[in-house]
Amino acid sequence: MSGAGDNPVRQLAAAWHAAADVAAEWAERTAAVTAEAFGRLTSDPAVRAVLESWRLAAIWPRPGCECSCAGSHPEDMGICDNRAVITRNLPMARDGVVEVALCAPCAVAQGVAELPR
Repeated sequence: MSGAGDNPVRQLAAAWHAAADVAAEWAERTAAVTAEAFGRLTSDPAVRAVLESWRLAAIWPRPGCECSCAGSHPEDMGICDNRAVITRNLPMARDGVVEVALCAPCAVAQGVAELPR
């Protein structure tokens, strides 16, 4: 009968556990160094001033709202904020379906307009 060291499945399992241990240690060290570097970076007054002056919308600009307000929600004209947050698939006559970018107010107004009365 062969010993545990000769069994290829056990050898593979042992190698896998060793590799997993090394990867876990690497991840812990990398996270610690990254957190330390980020802490140093954000403690710099110049960097902090830049970060505080930026707005999320400036970093990731949102596309404009493509809602046809007059046809989609005529009772709620003027609510559009022109900052699309979702897309909606709308059926077209011959072309199948078209994806339209909508701002939050238009999306809500369209949903309310479609509710049964």
